[in-house]
Amino acid sequence: MRILIVEDDETLADGLSVGLRLSGLTPELVTTVADAREALAHGGYSAIVLDIMLPDGTGLELLSELRSQGDNTPALLLSALDQTQDRV
Repeated sequence: MRILIVEDDETLADGLSVGLRLSGLTPELVTTVADAREALAHGGYSAIVLDIMLPDGTGLELLSELRSQGDNTPALLLSALDQTQDRV
């Protein structure tokens, strides 16, 4: 199962990749919204692990774009934001 990780923090991305590999999954890592769009254009992902704050946009904008195109790939959002309204 291929999982796309969209995360710009190298330490967190490496930890996610290792954990997913140990679980028998195949993670692929990108660090920007632009790279995520390119990877998703080729398809074939079972899920997306998506950082909310990325250097060239937000994961929420990317997810909204995907949903408006009819892409229902399951997504797990990551956030370093700590306010309740940001997390909800």
